[in-house]
Amino acid sequence: MKKRKWSNIFTYVFTTYLLFWFMVLGVCGVAVFVFDAPQSVMKWLIALSSWMPTVALLILFKRLEPNRTLKSFYKDLFSEKINLKTLIFATIIIVGIFFLSGLSIGLVKGLSLNTQLQFLAPALLGNIFFTAIQGASGEESGWRGYLLPQMEKKYGFIKGNIFLGLIWAFWHAPLWFVSTSYSGLSLLLYILVFIIGLVSFSMIMSIFMKQWRHLFLAFWMHFLFNFVLTFFIGEDLNLLICIAIFYSVTAVILTMIYMKKEKRNTVVLASSSI
Repeated sequence: MKKRKWSNIFTYVFTTYLLFWFMVLGVCGVAVFVFDAPQSVMKWLIALSSWMPTVALLILFKRLEPNRTLKSFYKDLFSEKINLKTLIFATIIIVGIFFLSGLSIGLVKGLSLNTQLQFLAPALLGNIFFTAIQGASGEESGWRGYLLPQMEKKYGFIKGNIFLGLIWAFWHAPLWFVSTSYSGLSLLLYILVFIIGLVSFSMIMSIFMKQWRHLFLAFWMHFLFNFVLTFFIGEDLNLLICIAIFYSVTAVILTMIYMKKEKRNTVVLASSSI
């Protein structure tokens, strides 16, 4: 049984990587360098690429979940009642960290927050739409819907979520080289803080999903994480460094609180069974 679980995890991750990297390096690469595709076309191709975790899940579903139907899989992920408190708390953390990062950059660089942010009303609906379909809705069925519980079963809560965060981070690897202008030490720093930030954010998302096991929560947190970035017009690397710091600190604090709560619950259950 354990061997089969590992085989399924590896197969799913490998397929997701293969599909996404093919889309980014193959399809998107040909569109840009061969056909000189306009930005409007590239937006749709990037959005399609971000759906590869879900595409891989659909392709492999009968192997991954042989005793379940796709309908029951999604029904379980959307069955819990709305937990408004968890949703609001998650929103405050994501938006709060974004503004704290902007304020921190301002303190170091001597910039006001207003000079780092730009709000364009005509572009708002387009940003909302493409942010929603370029990651949140396309990825989370796979990452937090299927892979999260599998990783936790195999490796435990902390290691499982760290591994999931690393898988998620390195899945983006082609984008480090084709969607940024960084090189040399700046590129290495970008990659490092990207990995730290995404592993930390993945851990935070998993902790919140312990409070409300609902796929919409993963959609919302992922969407909001990307959406607030559309308002930033400063240096991306500075923002990413601050975000990585704040998210890693938040992840450590929330993990300590969660583990302490779990330990207390275990003690209570043990004492009640005596």
